[in-house]
Amino acid sequence: MNLYERELGEFVESITDTTKINKSEVILINTSDIENGKVLNHEYVSNKNLKGQFKKRFKKNDILYSEIRPKNKRFAYINFDSDDYIASTKLMVLRNKGNIDNDYLYQILKSDNVINYLQHVAETRSGTFPQITFNELSKTKIMIPDLKNQRKIAYILNILDRKIDLNIHTNNNLQVA
Repeated sequence: MNLYERELGEFVESITDTTKINKSEVILINTSDIENGKVLNHEYVSNKNLKGQFKKRFKKNDILYSEIRPKNKRFAYINFDSDDYIASTKLMVLRNKGNIDNDYLYQILKSDNVINYLQHVAETRSGTFPQITFNELSKTKIMIPDLKNQRKIAYILNILDRKIDLNIHTNNNLQVA
């Protein structure tokens, strides 16, 4: 299998859609509402007088990725219809440009190598807390195989992710008993 070094920016773009939702209730997603691949908040709130940071729209198959402290793993793969959701401006909305397998892209973005690299970048920037920008993320170098092998790799890693989730769920139920 041949691997090629590329920059993430060749495969992903940052979406800044701030179209307003014309519904009486919405679901707000902040950095604390996502963790290690999961969206934790699905509760509706009134769509009036929203805090200024809630502006970004996202779609199914997008990836939300926190600009703050990458090591905290505040990212999520959106695998549901998100018409009622609004994300904080502290979350990057990442969308596949169409030239990479989306599951493979997600696996790369959540890999320890990428997270550790981005954390290092965040800590070397001046500011009050470790933070990254899309420009820095887009310059991150990754190793990428052909599309057929991307799909194989992503398939195996997705199976492992589901098994880990099942084990966590089982362990949580055992602790309750």
